[in-house]
Amino acid sequence: MADANRRSTFNARKVRVAALVVIGTLLLIYAIYQVGRVFDVFASRYELHALVPSALGLREGAPVTLAGQRIGQVQRIDFIPLDQRRDSANLNVTLALNEDVRDQIRQDSRAFFRMQGLLGDKYVDIAPGSAGAAILQPGDTLIVGESVDIEMFMERAADAIDEAQFIVGDLRQLTSGLAAGDGTIGQLLTDEALYARMVTATAQLERTLAQLNRADGTFGRMLHDPSLYDNLNRAVLRVDSLGAMIVAGDGSLGKLLRDDSLYTSLSNMAVNADSAVLALSGMVQRMSEGDGSLERLITDPQLYDEFLRAVIELQTLIIGIRENPDAFKPNIRVDVF
Repeated sequence: MADANRRSTFNARKVRVAALVVIGTLLLIYAIYQVGRVFDVFASRYELHALVPSALGLREGAPVTLAGQRIGQVQRIDFIPLDQRRDSANLNVTLALNEDVRDQIRQDSRAFFRMQGLLGDKYVDIAPGSAGAAILQPGDTLIVGESVDIEMFMERAADAIDEAQFIVGDLRQLTSGLAAGDGTIGQLLTDEALYARMVTATAQLERTLAQLNRADGTFGRMLHDPSLYDNLNRAVLRVDSLGAMIVAGDGSLGKLLRDDSLYTSLSNMAVNADSAVLALSGMVQRMSEGDGSLERLITDPQLYDEFLRAVIELQTLIIGIRENPDAFKPNIRVDVF
């Protein structure tokens, strides 16, 4: 009887152990299935390539996403042989991608290397292509887009910090000069006498403005009395009416603006003046080309000398008559008886 009880107890234990092993195996299989489903371990894949100059922060097994959704992983990272390198690419990154999304990745798709966190690890994110572009086939190469590199970011941050330090140094130097009273602003900050003069000038300016604002002064009346505005408005209206009368043709100014008879007269006078100038020019030409008295007077020096002597003798006679008129009176004697 005791042996039968021991055997039954042993069998129950074996059943429980077997059940636990089966349940554990089932849980392990379920966990493996879930992990494989999450990481697409059991999905059918195909390979694409991305050529990059550096893969800093990218590791084999890093996730590959399409528009933010995981579709594969980085299969491997290989160096490109020197004789096969193009441009500045040094590494060939092989991507293992799900077959289900092949029609989403096309020739105009771009691969971007992005950071997963602050530790510097990277993953590959692919931008979907357009419907008009051809689908990339297994073994094709993806175009790599420009990504923000952590080293470039840190370098730019370091440059910005250096510039900020220079600016802080300049501000420190400027503020120290102001505190020492250098320059106009420094004097304003430190010189109490200058401050007092500014207060005095402000008070004087305030009194001057108050006097100008008084209604009994000239400026006050210009600011407060509307009669000046009315007078100016009436003067402008009179000027406008005068301009309208002139434009309408009333009076001499209007006729000067609208009537062209004065212009015609002036034009005729100009024509007549031109004719007179032409006639005078012809007369002068005839005088210079002819053999008359005027031409001889202009061109013959002997005649000019005789004419000059006659003028001098005439002047001498006139002077003698003025000085002694009695000498030139005729001696006439008349006897009546």
